[in-house]
Order: sequence, then structure tokens, then C-alpha cells
Amino acid sequence: MGKANEKALEFINILVNNDMVGELENHDDQGVKVSAHTYDVLKVSIEEIKRDYTDFDEAKRFIDFFAIIVGVIIHDLSKGSIRKTSETMSHSQMMLKKPDYIIKEAEALLDEVESQAGVKIKESIRKNITHIVVSHHGRWGKIVPNTREAHIVHRADMYSAKYHRINPIGANEILEALCMGENIVEVSKRFMCTTGVIKDRLKRAKIELRLKTTKHLINYYKKVRKVPIGDNFFTKRVRETAKLIAAVEKKGFRQLILTNKLLDYLVDDEIFEPMGEKIDEGKN
Repeated sequence: MGKANEKALEFINILVNNDMVGELENHDDQGVKVSAHTYDVLKVSIEEIKRDYTDFDEAKRFIDFFAIIVGVIIHDLSKGSIRKTSETMSHSQMMLKKPDYIIKEAEALLDEVESQAGVKIKESIRKNITHIVVSHHGRWGKIVPNTREAHIVHRADMYSAKYHRINPIGANEILEALCMGENIVEVSKRFMCTTGVIKDRLKRAKIELRLKTTKHLINYYKKVRKVPIGDNFFTKRVRETAKLIAAVEKKGFRQLILTNKLLDYLVDDEIFEPMGEKIDEGKN
């Protein structure tokens, strides 16, 4: 006899190995891979559930874990897909102006995975999943969350975007390169970011040290070999983002998704429509 969540695990495994989901690892947003952000949204969602309920057994009575897991995995699909088309709108613009595109894309992928897994998600859960996807921008999108699960994912997405989606490069690495004789453009190429990011990091260090010019900052760095990277809030963002990136690079996006704690609480019979008995064609 199989496990109670065998089909759910298979569905999620097929989903995270789908090419469209895999494409998220090929694109970044402000220095962070979309796949890393996706994992972070799931992680933050789980942390919120743990905070709001005594334990997962209690939370499961009120929250659809399967809808959250699947909704999070596919919530930013268009960040990868629209770059392969002639579409000129960004993901954020799509969420605001073309929510139907977002919904159709999610539904098409769910259809594909259902077919591969040989299951059919219950309609209410399926609708919740697509609602999570199309509403995760909240008031910055066309559709606002109206289910518990959608509210959780929206808040997690906002938190991740605010604290964990920033290029973690700091002034110290930049100053080291400048001291080696590289110019701003060369430094930006070294760290694969824009010159705007480089200038911003130098500016933040100068503000913290109350220095007027980059030359003064370089001279300070040469003496002490370390400068502040920004105020407390900015420093927290950079450090937490660097920690997130390191975790995903070490363990892998798929592995992190496939070992999340909510999986143990999934029950196939609660998620999928009952499959009809197979008819023996040899009998009348």
C-alpha cells in the first residue's frame, strides 16, 4: 500500500522538473535568481503558518498546504516565459494589465502535469492555486487575494521582495577591485551588475562614514580594509539575501522544494478527484 501523499509528491516532483519551472533558474531579478526567490516565498509562507498556528496539524484544518506549495512554485512563471516571446510587458505589468495571460499559463501547466501524473486536481483546489498565482501582487496587481492561502503567499512575496531581493554585492568587494586598478565599468562586469548598483553601494558606504568623495572612501578602505555597507536595514537585506542565495546554490532549488515540511501533511484523497476503476477489456 502506497503512502497517503504518494500522488501529491509525484505531482510536485513532475512540476518542479518541468521545463517552464526550470527556466526560472536562468533568470534573475535584482541580482537574485527567480528560482531562489520562489523558494524563499515558500519558506516565508511556511514560517508564517508556523507562527499563526500551534502546529501543522492544527494549520492543516484551515490552510490548503498543496495549494500553497503549487501556487508558490508557479507564481512567477511569466518571468521566464515572456522572455521567450515577443511580449514587451514585464511580469509586473502582466499582473496588472493582463491577468488572463497569467491564469491561462498557470492552467496550461497544471493540465500538463495532471496528464503526466495521471491525476485530476479537485476543482476548488485548482481554482485556489490559480487565484494564488494571479493575486500574489495584491493591490499592485489587477486581482487581490481573497483566500487564506492567497493572502499568505502575497505577504510572503512582499516580504521576500523587500528583504531578500537585492544584489548582495557590497562596497568592500567593489573597493577591493577599485584598488586593483579597475574602473567602475570593469567592476560592474566583474560582479555582473549595473554601474548603478556599483555607485549605489559606494554612496551608501560614504554616507555611513560621512565621506564626500569616492577617492576619500578608497583611501579609508586602504587603511582599514573594511567599510560599512549601509545602514542597519540595508545591511540586513544584503546579508539575508546572501544567505538565501548560498542556501539555494548549496542544496538546489528542486531539493529544497521537495523536502519542505508541508509535504508530510498532504493527503491524496483530499487533493485529487477519485479515479474510476479501470475496466478489464477482456470482459463484457
